[in-house]
Amino acid sequence: MVDFTAPESTIMIVDDELEHIESLKQILDQFGFNLQLAMNGYKVFELLEDTLPDIILLDVLMPEMDGFEVCRRLKSNKTTKNIPVILMTSLTETVNKVTGLELGAADYITKPFQKEEVLARLKAHFVMRQLHLQLDKTRQTLDDEVSLRTMELTKSNEQLKKQLAEHKRMEKILKQAQKMEAISTLSSGIAHDFNNILSIIIGYCEMAAMEKQPDDSKIGDCLEKISSAAFRAKELVQHLLTFCRQTEQEKKHIKITPILNYVLNYLKANFSSSIEIKQEIREETGTVLADPAQIHQLILNLCQNAGQVMTEDGGMLSIGLKQIFLDPESVSEYPNLISGHYVSIVVEDTGPGMDQEIVERIFDPYFTTKEPGEGTGLGLAVAQGIAVSHGGTIVVASQPGKGSSFEVLLPCRQTESYKPDIKGDQTLPRGSGNVLFVDDEDALVDFGKIVLERVGYKVEGYTSSIEALEEFKKTPQKFDLVITDHIMPKLQGMELAKKILKVRGNIPVMLCTGTKSEELIEHAKAAGIVEVIQKPIPMKTLIKLINNILAKK
Repeated sequence: MVDFTAPESTIMIVDDELEHIESLKQILDQFGFNLQLAMNGYKVFELLEDTLPDIILLDVLMPEMDGFEVCRRLKSNKTTKNIPVILMTSLTETVNKVTGLELGAADYITKPFQKEEVLARLKAHFVMRQLHLQLDKTRQTLDDEVSLRTMELTKSNEQLKKQLAEHKRMEKILKQAQKMEAISTLSSGIAHDFNNILSIIIGYCEMAAMEKQPDDSKIGDCLEKISSAAFRAKELVQHLLTFCRQTEQEKKHIKITPILNYVLNYLKANFSSSIEIKQEIREETGTVLADPAQIHQLILNLCQNAGQVMTEDGGMLSIGLKQIFLDPESVSEYPNLISGHYVSIVVEDTGPGMDQEIVERIFDPYFTTKEPGEGTGLGLAVAQGIAVSHGGTIVVASQPGKGSSFEVLLPCRQTESYKPDIKGDQTLPRGSGNVLFVDDEDALVDFGKIVLERVGYKVEGYTSSIEALEEFKKTPQKFDLVITDHIMPKLQGMELAKKILKVRGNIPVMLCTGTKSEELIEHAKAAGIVEVIQKPIPMKTLIKLINNILAKK
């Protein structure tokens, strides 16, 4: 229950007759209320500017502004509308009471005042006022709790959305990884079969070139073109394997053009038709000492970044490749570079461009101008890292509304393009010994026997690794060397080598493969294999390797 005696509570008495005010004061003083006194309606609103009472006792009949008008104004004001108003009047007509109640009055006290009536009505409305305030406080507490819980739920929902977005992103990464693994497996099989075919083409082409030709014959020129095309095909297979391999590759001297063409084919298949691709590629640009997979990643990142800024409005993506020379004066414009020849890869777009502030931060990790979920902010940072790790740099030029240009500079070594020496000295080194030659391709076994027997070796060839193993077990001391393919049905080359070495541990074994890798070489060495050969291999190289191995026995 609410205590009626509440000194902290305030009652405002409004009456134009002083004796009525004094009469009410005598009744209320004994309860210790704070009293506010007003003898007209205007004074009411002056007092309300300082303190809001808990209850207002309001006389109806007053000059200038009567109680009905005061009540109407009080109830139309947001600040005072909830203060209970008890009208005091000697008017007993029902119409007057109804008018007051319609204006928002809470109750009536009739004149002359009866102490018991005043106290009873005040007590009732004071209790209701206190309960109303408690209700408002409880409601506010509940509203605050609901707001807090809503904020917490909203925050949890945002976190859940971020987690779901991250989950989807990881799913895409996983799917891409699985896709690349499948492509890698498929490429490995293609490389094996294709390199077997190339070994036959290159081998027989070299053998044909050894035959004496009439002086006016064009056969030698034809064989040279066939061999050159075969070695180009070999490089193409190697590029396919490089792009699909997930492990870090060793740097080697490579040409940028095949990598750039590979990226362009990907972009043409995946970019929107609203983006036009223009290319200006000079073939003779020398070679760079680089990791092919990382250079591929660098170029792809720059092109994808350019494509993304033109997604909405379309535009033109221009890709250029050339060789430049930086003299001591011009090289000062490029940080961390020295004077010399460089391969220049330029990626330009006609997108919205960037201001200088963004250009200065464009290579910062995780910095991005894209919407959330559209990028990680690592693409350009990775590209810059790759360029720097290869002794180069990336230079950016951009202006708002005028597109952007990214120039990659990589130190190059000027070399002449490879041409097989099909017309050169065709004298093959001689050798002697018994060779066990194993390959699941009939044509490669036939070719191996022809080549090795031509220079003095005795060769037993098998297309079945199991049959070769059984033959070796019969007379293990008969053979001086084993040459085996890696990928074969039933019993693969690595396992064949292990079983042969288990029978006779000192026999040299050479492993031929179309997919040579550091991991394979390590496993081969651990198994006791003396040499891992990448197919296809020129005859001279093969024979020299065999002679060197047998010379060490």
